[in-house]
Amino acid sequence: MFKSRILSNSTLPLLTLFTTWNDNPDKYIVHNLTLINWRSFFPSVIPVVFTNESSVINECNKAGVTALPLSNVAADGIPVLKYMFRDAMNHSKTSLYAFSNSDILYTDTLIRTLAQLINSTTRYFSRPVLLVGCRTNVDNVTLEEGLHWENITRISQSRGKQFTDWAVDFFITSPSFPWNEVPEVVIRRLGYDNWLVYNSRKMKYNVIDATKTILAVHQKTLAGNNEGRNHSNRDYNFNLLKKCIKVYNIKKV
Repeated sequence: MFKSRILSNSTLPLLTLFTTWNDNPDKYIVHNLTLINWRSFFPSVIPVVFTNESSVINECNKAGVTALPLSNVAADGIPVLKYMFRDAMNHSKTSLYAFSNSDILYTDTLIRTLAQLINSTTRYFSRPVLLVGCRTNVDNVTLEEGLHWENITRISQSRGKQFTDWAVDFFITSPSFPWNEVPEVVIRRLGYDNWLVYNSRKMKYNVIDATKTILAVHQKTLAGNNEGRNHSNRDYNFNLLKKCIKVYNIKKV
């Protein structure tokens, strides 16, 4: 239903779904599967990859996925989350916008959940919306397993394991979400996901946990589940948020 309405221009696409990654031969299959998987939701979902690397741009072009330049980075070249949301919203007009980790595969539960949210009631959009979810880890997803939604569901049930509740792997927001007010936190480093949920609840935005309705399969590789913990600037977000909170308290006083 949504597909026909979108193709006839009678309704907006559901979602702009974006991510970013660096060229990494060890994750070629992972990222290739992500491109194929995300492209399968078109035109309900508009997939976008932010990158300044020509090799990644070429991969996106082959898969029919839009590649956009990274406009703002910090902490030795790591993308700043708020500016990716800004640039995604400038690129395409959709009902919702989402950042997802680049190794996450989805099924039709993504479409069904978002369609139900949009169609059920308008009260959710009376305030900014933040919809989040946790991932299900699956070791060594093969090309055949990752090509079809049914197979992704099957492997999540047969050998998947849900990761810890405090780790968030996708952020879906309404266009009204005030990203301009969010500190310049970077992805792939600790702390920003929990702070976004905490701050959104504090500001009384509509915060929704979609873990039980959106299946997000993490293609787990040898790098494991805690890549962001092994870098010299692992605490970049923590240090930034401490400064922001301190400045806020001073101004409030």
